[in-house]
Amino acid sequence: MSEQQVFQNGYQQALDDFGIQQLLSKLKTYSNAENEAGLMHLEEIEQESLAAILIEQLIQTLNGKLIASYVEAIGQGNKDIFNRPINLEFPQPVELPDSFPDSALPPRFLYGDKLCLVSEGSEKESGVVIGRFYNYAPHRCRWMWSYILWLSPASFSAEWLVATNAWEEDLEVEVEEVG
Repeated sequence: MSEQQVFQNGYQQALDDFGIQQLLSKLKTYSNAENEAGLMHLEEIEQESLAAILIEQLIQTLNGKLIASYVEAIGQGNKDIFNRPINLEFPQPVELPDSFPDSALPPRFLYGDKLCLVSEGSEKESGVVIGRFYNYAPHRCRWMWSYILWLSPASFSAEWLVATNAWEEDLEVEVEEVG
């Protein structure tokens, strides 16, 4: 086997291992409901350019929380999550932990608590707790409390939503502004 062939095989293997081939295949067969022709019919160079743009967008939007959750999963020996070198989908358990509710941390917030969503954006979301449930959090690879908030009229999303849900880690007690 020639050196060029060895290089080409390694290159193809890397494309497969890191999901680039799957991404290109998805772009090749992508269809848009608004496009009357069905398939987008992108040329190969357009597919590659779009793949590069999507990868760049992913790099720009990666945050420490997501990376930390993968590191935590690896550290806890959660090898089932990573079944092919890299797979960004978590298997969702269908059963509660065996020792629920004894093994669950008590919820931090009570019904009626006024909370706000902690976010990187400037849009303020706040509301009152009207419910909570124990749910599998794929971003943390574990079960956690999730809360249902009745949104305050001043919330950014209040124009189109009356309620939303959020993970406990994304909520904090709303500090009322004085003055």
